[in-house]
Amino acid sequence: MWSIIQIELYKIYKRPRTYIAFGAIAALIWVIQMGLKIDGEAYAAFLMKDINNTLIVDGKVLNGYLICYILLQLLLVHVPLLVALIAADMLSGEANLGTLRLLFTTPYSRTQWVLAKFIAASIYTILLLIWLAALALFLSMYIFGTDDLFLMKSNYVVLIESQDVFWRY
Repeated sequence: MWSIIQIELYKIYKRPRTYIAFGAIAALIWVIQMGLKIDGEAYAAFLMKDINNTLIVDGKVLNGYLICYILLQLLLVHVPLLVALIAADMLSGEANLGTLRLLFTTPYSRTQWVLAKFIAASIYTILLLIWLAALALFLSMYIFGTDDLFLMKSNYVVLIESQDVFWRY
């Protein structure tokens, strides 16, 4: 079974189409971070407009941890689409090229092939999520610095100290 998974992973990562998702995530992260770097103070003022009368915030509200939180909330919605492009291509691409019939002539069952494709797509998904989280966190920390994480929910405010934030990611 492990050899089938290795074959499927090789097929995923040899296609240039695979790296489109990694590039798209990197580009989206960079665009959002640059937008917040340029006009982030207006965004922070918009977030704090209701609280400014009752609460005094000492420190940077707009820091790397908050930017990472915002990025993860925005981009996690797009991950299923990026994964679906690769996962759908795994089966339909084989059928389109005519190699799916050839796969079924091997001593492995159809269930093993489909399970191997599923496991390979899951590994790809995990690597894509690790790329998203690492790039969002470390690039945001580099560009914006770190401070306490200040989150405003609809009914309450969450304040997490800076030394307590990193391990939560």
